[in-house]
Amino acid sequence: MNRRKLLQLTGLSLAFTVTGCSGRQGEGPLTPQPEPDHQIAIENMRSEPVNMTVAVRREKTGKTVHNQTYTLQPDKTVTAYNTRQANPDGVEEFNVSVTVDGLADSFTMETDTCQGDILAQVTESDGIDWVWAEC
Repeated sequence: MNRRKLLQLTGLSLAFTVTGCSGRQGEGPLTPQPEPDHQIAIENMRSEPVNMTVAVRREKTGKTVHNQTYTLQPDKTVTAYNTRQANPDGVEEFNVSVTVDGLADSFTMETDTCQGDILAQVTESDGIDWVWAEC
């Protein structure tokens, strides 16, 4: 099994356990509760250093709450931002954009109990991959 798939499966299992989404008693749809604490991490899986720019935009206000470039050595992971820093009001959406070597990709995350932390990985073959867990 490749590393990316293992990380995704492990993250998914942990999120279900931590958020209580693996099972529930009673009837009705799962209603996510606000959870402001979500890490946004970046990882360099290439064999050479890279410069990665991470921009985080709060969808509710349209304002950029984080915009920074990081130089990552091979096989290094850095926490770039945590959504609790924006003091979200209930469940909010944040758009996370990552740019490296002319490649760009984005991911929209929510500050609720079903959304796990996210990891943006830059790889030799795939460019930018996202790893996350949710209910």
